Amino acid sequence: MIFSAAGLTLYFNKTTFGVERLSVDGDPETLSWVYGKNFALPYGNNFLLKSNFTGGKFTAEFLYFSEIVCSVTVTQKEGAVSFAYSFKNEGKNKVDLKEGDIGVYTPFFDRFDDPEISLRRRVHAHVRAQGATYIYCEKYSDDLPALGLVMTKGECYSYALERGAYKGERGEIILRLPAMTLAPQENYDCEFLLFPCGGREDFFKKASVSGLLTATCDDLTVFEGEEVVFRSDSGAVLQTEEGEVPFVDGVCRVTAKGFGEHRVTICSENKKLCASYFVLSRDLLKNRIRFVTEKQQLAEGKFRGAFAAYDRQNDEVVIKSGVRSPFNLSGFRAAPLLLLLREWQKGELSEELKQKTEEAVAFYDREIYRGGEVSDDVNGKRARFCKKYYNYPLFSAIKYEKYLCSGDPGALMQSAVILCNLYKSGSVYEVTSAERVVNALRKEGKDSLAEQLTELISEAADKIIASGNKYASFKGLSYGPEIVYGALSTLLDAYFLTGKEYYLLVAEEHVSRLSNFSFPSLSYATSDVPEIFQSDRASGLVYDMSPHFTAVRFAEVYEKYARATGEEQYLALSRRIASACLTLFEEKGVGRRSKAAVATVNGFTLPPYEEISCGEDVVLYHFDLLFGRK
Repeated sequence: MIFSAAGLTLYFNKTTFGVERLSVDGDPETLSWVYGKNFALPYGNNFLLKSNFTGGKFTAEFLYFSEIVCSVTVTQKEGAVSFAYSFKNEGKNKVDLKEGDIGVYTPFFDRFDDPEISLRRRVHAHVRAQGATYIYCEKYSDDLPALGLVMTKGECYSYALERGAYKGERGEIILRLPAMTLAPQENYDCEFLLFPCGGREDFFKKASVSGLLTATCDDLTVFEGEEVVFRSDSGAVLQTEEGEVPFVDGVCRVTAKGFGEHRVTICSENKKLCASYFVLSRDLLKNRIRFVTEKQQLAEGKFRGAFAAYDRQNDEVVIKSGVRSPFNLSGFRAAPLLLLLREWQKGELSEELKQKTEEAVAFYDREIYRGGEVSDDVNGKRARFCKKYYNYPLFSAIKYEKYLCSGDPGALMQSAVILCNLYKSGSVYEVTSAERVVNALRKEGKDSLAEQLTELISEAADKIIASGNKYASFKGLSYGPEIVYGALSTLLDAYFLTGKEYYLLVAEEHVSRLSNFSFPSLSYATSDVPEIFQSDRASGLVYDMSPHFTAVRFAEVYEKYARATGEEQYLALSRRIASACLTLFEEKGVGRRSKAAVATVNGFTLPPYEEISCGEDVVLYHFDLLFGRK
């Protein structure tokens, strides 16, 4: 059965009442934005009682075994298709429902396949479920149209992902309705609107007209005593831990007090929007250095100087046997070293900490560097895995930072050789210190090597341009932010080193693409903070997209683009992202990481109170590198 209205065409399954195909009128690809046959069906243990498909109104009733009847009505509203749900207790006893017992299926076709297919036929869904609820969908290709879903009645505080069995599937999104108790004949009503839109700005404009409560904040990561300024056109009061603060002319100000995360709720007449801001310790870096050197750095044995995972619960270092090594850089074990090297340059390290830094450098010299290739020494046996080029940017960074500390030209030459090997391998999607290394080589009089590296970077940028900026010619690479910001970084390096304007012109398109991944965060009521900081209340996981690198890379390439163009808004955006990175830390320097990231790094799932040495230090290292803030 076909329902066509508001620029959308929906194909309903006559047997289940689920939408099995959804297309936007005028879409040249005519792709279906939904996956499966259950879009818009109520979630939970129910079955279809009856349905009716007539004219401009489709209706259905579903019976839950708890004697709850859900009525669904699909109609057209101005510029949108309305899905209205009424969950009514038809029994004789009250029904207690936990959060997520009932909800709504919204499975958009969000999955990674072959890059070429994904760019043409797949979509990316950005979900917010923190009171005010919406989903914004866009094509991976960034081509228009886009699609929006806004909940105008009812609310959600979490959502679930029913993950599939195949790699690349992002699964079905289920909007989880809140906990409630329904007395006999009592009902809970909710409604969402579905509409096409012309990009993110158009989405928010239409969402605001539909009644969605939105807010922004200049900076949600602050030091104690600084102001947090919220802005909202429709917000009335801000509920904090200490009470309510009114909005005056659309603005509400609170003074940051007390280390850690602080939750607030923005309220309008009939809507709530949950948000949080983070108050930082001014001794955060010192605490972090103390923790990694006292708890995570090995003091004896053949791995002396290396950093390892640390179990806070049992107060011991975690070493996993049966793998090549728990200390190779594929686990980002060099991150604390980069942090220490940077602090050394600032003059912040004591003689004792300098010695610990030298021990770490000596370990990595022995363990990973052999003529610009990567190898791993375990139990006296050296096993080559030199094709793991994705580690090379870290290797190069270690050597470059060592050069800045010691002034040793040999360390700089090693950094340059590693970068040459990286680009010779054919890699073009990397964020590296290449520009700084080339400039340092020229300063040291190593003009020949500087020119060689410059030519390799230019060739990498030319490959990106030759691909048509669709990335599809590079088989096996999933389209995601890591590819976009890597390509952008390479193009900007080529522009800085050669002065050729066409590299900067092509970079503009990549900046536009990158902004699609800088969508408003789930846990923050702000724009322009990447989605990497989203939190799922139901599972407690942080959907980080490797936050230790992704966030930093966002910040780095925006800072590079600001230098290239002089556009201050990108420098401001870079600062906000880097500042938000610090919310990964606790006061004692202990990072908050997702279980998924722990399992990836360590090869097994650690208890929840364990500390990992990996990428949080990269975040801090780059935060200071970019902005010099102690």
